[in-house]
Amino acid sequence: MAELKVVELDKIRVPEIRVSSTLDDEQRALLSSTIKEIGVIQDIVVREVGEGEYELVAGKSRLEELKTLGFERTQVKVIDAGEKLARIMNIIENVARGQFDYISIARQIRELRKLGTTQEELERVFPWQKRWIQFIEDLQDLPGDVTEAIASRKITPTHVQLALDLTTPYEVHDGLRTAINLGWDTGTFRTFVQNRIEQLERAKAEAAAKGVEPEIPPAVPEQLIRYKQCLLCGYKKPAEQVTVQLKTR
Repeated sequence: MAELKVVELDKIRVPEIRVSSTLDDEQRALLSSTIKEIGVIQDIVVREVGEGEYELVAGKSRLEELKTLGFERTQVKVIDAGEKLARIMNIIENVARGQFDYISIARQIRELRKLGTTQEELERVFPWQKRWIQFIEDLQDLPGDVTEAIASRKITPTHVQLALDLTTPYEVHDGLRTAINLGWDTGTFRTFVQNRIEQLERAKAEAAAKGVEPEIPPAVPEQLIRYKQCLLCGYKKPAEQVTVQLKTR
């Protein structure tokens, strides 16, 4: 059941934990000009949380732009929904658009679990398997600099998956910080991780042969991403010398 109402913008509260679509400069400019010329095409969706008080479900960018343009009130769609349903609706709208940050998704998943949402319900909401849903939820438990980098799209969850192959939490964090600072894509980071693992294993093997404690070699990023496996000869070579074997008829 939904009802259209005109409400004051300052009566709409934005939840602290929610999923938001990310607009680039061109999209935000288009939204602004559209509102100026013809108004809000798609109504903001809210739920009533008190007498004359509302909580935003969908439409944060529209709400922010209306405030920026000096509007004091707007028509909204008021839905009859509890917190759990409102959070699910918020996820569905923004995931369907394909522009969201995974940390906000992770926090929303955890809030839904606190509200008693089952794994089966989550799998109906997300187009993902159980293991990936759990992996995304756990991203929020990473160090703050890493979660901030994921939220700002400097790195992706795939970077994290690759880093988890490293041998210790320190190596994982250090590797991710390197990827963030150097702006590596996942292909470059994969090469780094593979070569770092080989470097650490080689150091341990050499120490074991000598009967001493292994000395952990420093990770030198420029060197570790330079060598890739040649698909033709099978040996590690500088990337510029790697041969790609092409199929011929």
